[in-house]
Amino acid sequence: LFQSRMGVHTTLDDSPPSFTLLRIDDPTEYNTKVIVTFQLNEGGTAYCRATRSDSGETSADMSVNRIMTASWSAEFVSSGDVTIEMNKLDNVDPTKTLRDDWDEFFDEQTRYDIYCWAKDDAE
Repeated sequence: LFQSRMGVHTTLDDSPPSFTLLRIDDPTEYNTKVIVTFQLNEGGTAYCRATRSDSGETSADMSVNRIMTASWSAEFVSSGDVTIEMNKLDNVDPTKTLRDDWDEFFDEQTRYDIYCWAKDDAE
């Protein structure tokens, strides 16, 4: 009786996903890429950005939008490890933007900081 009178109601998901696994694979194994392995506690998408450690950028500079615009992401559905394999700072095609973009590939002699953020699938 209650359901027939109330109908179906959708509630907001007000809790963001959290990483249950967030690991950077051994950086000495590959000289030209960084592999981030992750799992989330619910379905969603993880986004990551690499910055040069000597760039002066800090976690305070790393807004969600800044992480997402690097265009490195992968979707987590329900279980298992998911990887994001990055080989340059931004995954942007310079020929498809109006900015002065260029490809800055990873250099094995440079240290990088990795920042990640996750968004759930709820709408």
